[in-house]
Amino acid sequence: MRLLERLTRRTRRRAFVVLTGGIIGLSVPLWVPRMLASLPAFRVETVRVVGVQYVAPTEVIGLAAVGPEASVWDDPSVWEARVETHPLVLEARVRRDGIRAISIQVVEDRPVALVATPTLLPVSAEGRVLPLEPWTAAVDLPLLTGHAELEDGRLADPLQRDLVALIGELGARDPEFVQQVSEFGYASGRGYEFLMLPTASASRVLLPVVEPGRGLRRVLLALGQTREDRIWMADARYADQVVLSLEAER
Repeated sequence: MRLLERLTRRTRRRAFVVLTGGIIGLSVPLWVPRMLASLPAFRVETVRVVGVQYVAPTEVIGLAAVGPEASVWDDPSVWEARVETHPLVLEARVRRDGIRAISIQVVEDRPVALVATPTLLPVSAEGRVLPLEPWTAAVDLPLLTGHAELEDGRLADPLQRDLVALIGELGARDPEFVQQVSEFGYASGRGYEFLMLPTASASRVLLPVVEPGRGLRRVLLALGQTREDRIWMADARYADQVVLSLEAER
């Protein structure tokens, strides 16, 4: 009986220690940052900006408005929300970057194409017009063929929105190919047509509506295997094959 009592007391003590430790462990994330934020040693002296191409780092820092009394242990959500008010910023995340520095990681809403309204305007993969000067920030973007109508700052035609979404997807898969695209649109038959720059291996590339990314891989493979210097057209709209047409066959 005494042995059972000793075991019971011992078990209760262990349970108390475990429970107390668990409570302290759970509460540490709540009170430690507040305590550390009050210490001058953790005042923010340096703000670094990461991931920007079109937004100036000074703009990001200005929007964040990190005050002179700010601590690296402060809640970053306020700074993040301020930066995300920028029309070119999709997401902002603030991280501690040492005892006196923070970094702001920015995800931009980047342009993928130019559209003629008739003024040339850069648009994102979602078809939104972005506040960029095309002659300074987006000179290498392919042009969507045809006239574009806008509605609430976005391409009004769903077919055109599909096209810019496609060029954004292809650019993520094969940026080198998209960098050589001069203009793009729907082919006269069925599929997508890409007019290429003179430096490309082909003048025109045609891709199928179904799995255009796969069609592009077949085109690049076929162009890599040909001995011809310049192909007039590479057509991947046929099942599991690519038809190459020479300049002389036009």
